Amino acid sequence: MEQDDDVVGAEKSRNGPPQEHKGIVHSATDLFLSSTRALMEQVAQAGGAGAHAVMPEPVLTSAIHMLETMRTAVESAPQVGAELDIVLKEIHAKRLTIQAITAELAVLNDQLEILERSLAPLQAWSAQWSKVQHTLLHSLDRPSEEQG
Repeated sequence: MEQDDDVVGAEKSRNGPPQEHKGIVHSATDLFLSSTRALMEQVAQAGGAGAHAVMPEPVLTSAIHMLETMRTAVESAPQVGAELDIVLKEIHAKRLTIQAITAELAVLNDQLEILERSLAPLQAWSAQWSKVQHTLLHSLDRPSEEQG
């Protein structure tokens, strides 16, 4: 460090005022380094002795109270994940129900189609029988009208 001071002193004598700026930079750097060392020592103390050695008691009490309040809020919050699982299971069950009903309706539609095709000849036969009955009844009525 003595060597640095000698070099700085020699530069001051040769260059004049600009060397004062270098002295300011050196002193600012020294101040920064000493502040950093102090911070590192405090961090080391905090790591070794815990937060009680570094922080005042009111700060610790406030921090502990805030953490306890946050824990209580988190614990009392509804379990959204569990409720979401239930809702998704219900939706899936309803979809399965709709698929089952759709399958049942498709089967019923097929059965009704077969029944409709099966009854179509019977309906045609019934229509023809009605025509035959009507023809027979009218043909039997005419001879009695002619006689009268």
